Amino acid sequence: MQMTQTVQSLAKQFCLGSYVNAVDAPLWRETFNYLSQLKDDSAFQKAKIATLWMQYGGDLRAKIRDDDLILAVLRKALPGYNGEGLNLYRGECWFLFDQHQIGFCWTPSQAFATSYAKGLNAVDSGGVLLRCYAPTEAILAMENNVFVCDPSRLLRLTTLELFPKL
Repeated sequence: MQMTQTVQSLAKQFCLGSYVNAVDAPLWRETFNYLSQLKDDSAFQKAKIATLWMQYGGDLRAKIRDDDLILAVLRKALPGYNGEGLNLYRGECWFLFDQHQIGFCWTPSQAFATSYAKGLNAVDSGGVLLRCYAPTEAILAMENNVFVCDPSRLLRLTTLELFPKL
């Protein structure tokens, strides 16, 4: 028997770092609206949410379809970063780049980003390899050499290479 999710139950699971895939997009949007309104960020298990985002952020982003709302939650829910700013790379879908909807996860490995730009992220519209400078305040979390960033705070965004649609 499957439990019926509510905004509050889904929010609690997210705060504990648990992703529930079998939830429709409208409920995820409602849940992120609810989470964005929380005044106290102590409910967020920030390290666990960073892990959750690294694994399922793309799925959540596709369901919620509101990067500003997602960013409002991630700013509260992620642990932050205390290191130096650095140059990072991202392999992005051309259609998202063209719509100024750059994703949140970046890497210091140009080769790793290139594999996404010409692989998975080139399927629908072709891919683009991006480079930027991420100051410390732009980085919301780092895990396994992947950096979750606030795209609006990235500097010197450069297009390095374009890849054809697969």
